[in-house]
Amino acid sequence: MAGRPIANGVISFGLVSIPVKLFAATRSKSVSFRLLHAKDKSRIQQKLYCPVDDALVERNELVRGYEVEKGIFVTFTDEELEKLEAREDHTLDIKEFVPLTQVDPVYFDTAYHLGCEPESARAYRLLAQAMQESKRIALGTFTMRNKEYLVLLRPYEKGLMLHTMYYADEVVAGEDVGRGEEAKVGERELALAKRLIDDLTETKFQPEKYKDSYRERVIEAAQKKVQGEEVVEAPAEERRAKVIDLMSALKASLERRGAPVGEEAEAKPPEKRAAARTRAARARKRK
Repeated sequence: MAGRPIANGVISFGLVSIPVKLFAATRSKSVSFRLLHAKDKSRIQQKLYCPVDDALVERNELVRGYEVEKGIFVTFTDEELEKLEAREDHTLDIKEFVPLTQVDPVYFDTAYHLGCEPESARAYRLLAQAMQESKRIALGTFTMRNKEYLVLLRPYEKGLMLHTMYYADEVVAGEDVGRGEEAKVGERELALAKRLIDDLTETKFQPEKYKDSYRERVIEAAQKKVQGEEVVEAPAEERRAKVIDLMSALKASLERRGAPVGEEAEAKPPEKRAAARTRAARARKRK
């Protein structure tokens, strides 16, 4: 586990207390760019500007404002905000246990590895194993950097993972998003779509199969620029035609993967269809 702990805490599990340390579990590798002056390639600086005075202002002239209505602000001093901040008692207070399937991924925010101290290893191991075998996750609260978070604890690899979560009122409702509720789906179309899903299904998630191709192209182009090579534009991706005939598109998708699409294939039991998919996959590899 690399890096220094981001925070310390104590899991409160009934009358059991388990000291833990939080370590970052993810880090973004997205490419980023700096704004430079085109003339001399020097980095530019951002200045604070007041449009009323038409003048630059210093940071010590600023106050924090909260917009209570459109264009109407109330101001807070640092001392006032400090009194409102949550007090860090470092207690990760477990409120309840629920099945992981009951928590929608939309609530997940940031992930942290939870490490334990040598003296708390047995209690940590007990909680992790009990949650693993009971197929439960824990929901609770934790204060970090003077902010109280809703958090989720779940078994991960051989230990525990902590996720900070969005509160319910932070999740944007989707009732105004068009979802095709009125569209009619035919039974044969649905059956073929399910078979195509089956054919594309793997037994486990393998994240290493997926790469950030944009980041790789930017890094490659940057290295070529350093070496004075010409950067060649990547060929444009072929535009796919809109799907007009769903049934034909589904059949063609299955046939492309070597899967039969006739009535005989639909009558096969699931285990025989799975064997047929395996044979088709092997045939594709030999090609």
